[in-house]
Amino acid sequence: MRKFVFALSLLFAIFASSCTTMLYTSIDVLRPAKVTFDKDAKSLLILNNSVPQPESYGHTYELYGEKKKNASLNTDSLAIFCLSVINEEFQKNDFFPETQIHLPSVNVGGGFLNANSPKLDTLKFMSQLYNADVVLSLDKIKVNDRVADYYDNEGNFFYALLEANYETTWSVSYPKLNKMQSYSFKDTIYWDAESYQRKKALEALPNRYNALIDGALYVGQTTMKKLVPWWDKEDRYFFNAENKVLKHGLDSVIVKNWNAAIEIWEKGLLKSNIPTQAKLLHNIAVAYEISGNMPKAIENIVKSLTVYESASVIDYNHYLTIYQYGESLEKRNKEIDSINRQLGVQ
Repeated sequence: MRKFVFALSLLFAIFASSCTTMLYTSIDVLRPAKVTFDKDAKSLLILNNSVPQPESYGHTYELYGEKKKNASLNTDSLAIFCLSVINEEFQKNDFFPETQIHLPSVNVGGGFLNANSPKLDTLKFMSQLYNADVVLSLDKIKVNDRVADYYDNEGNFFYALLEANYETTWSVSYPKLNKMQSYSFKDTIYWDAESYQRKKALEALPNRYNALIDGALYVGQTTMKKLVPWWDKEDRYFFNAENKVLKHGLDSVIVKNWNAAIEIWEKGLLKSNIPTQAKLLHNIAVAYEISGNMPKAIENIVKSLTVYESASVIDYNHYLTIYQYGESLEKRNKEIDSINRQLGVQ
């Protein structure tokens, strides 16, 4: 199993929602990455295999009332900043027992527009040099950015925008096994400002060079979510109608006593009408999910939907809440196998 350090696995706090019959909690949900590393790989080498973007490529001005103009900007350090963030994140989460980085580009003679994976001889040499089982190489990083402004006739103000669209191409290689996979990702980041004076709106935008560096750092952070499983925050809702059984169970939820809450709600099923049974089963499913029992969570949400659909009259909003939660559980259940493979659990 891969060693993977997470800062936090669950955040729990209950708040009253705008609807008085619902309470919600915010939980952290583990999401799968797009890349699955070989479970036997223990040492990672992060490699720069990119060609710097020419200064005159991809930078434009599209200003109000003016013709589109090209700009010149030095972006040869984008790969270094992007890779440095990824190295720092891998070092922080201990996904691999050993992570090393090689920042000088090994790409010799390649063109900027073509994303060429490292040559096999180069990969074998670098992997031997760093004693790495797997090599993650950045084969291309490109940015198309523009500064634009517009005039809003209704609001009578100027709106200024700096938009940067990044494209990156990566290779994951196992030199000893002669295996390689390539991946391409896109990220967009923008900054905006508005003012009644055009000059002030444009001046409020960040320095273009600094912004593109920040964008490269952002690309590194978002790429990590594609390389390793990552935490996402989701809301979970509890029904809290004017019903003693529902409310009594929530007293245990507040102190995170999931077993007690489940026991209270299960006992109340026999004494409740059909709509209340559906809400109790929904709450039981949420409690099982948070306590880590996905099979029981799915079992109870399926029962909840079946029970509610048998009622002669239903509250559409309540039914939709149950239905959407069932879809969320189904999605999580499908992701579990991918996450387990990525963490080396199976």
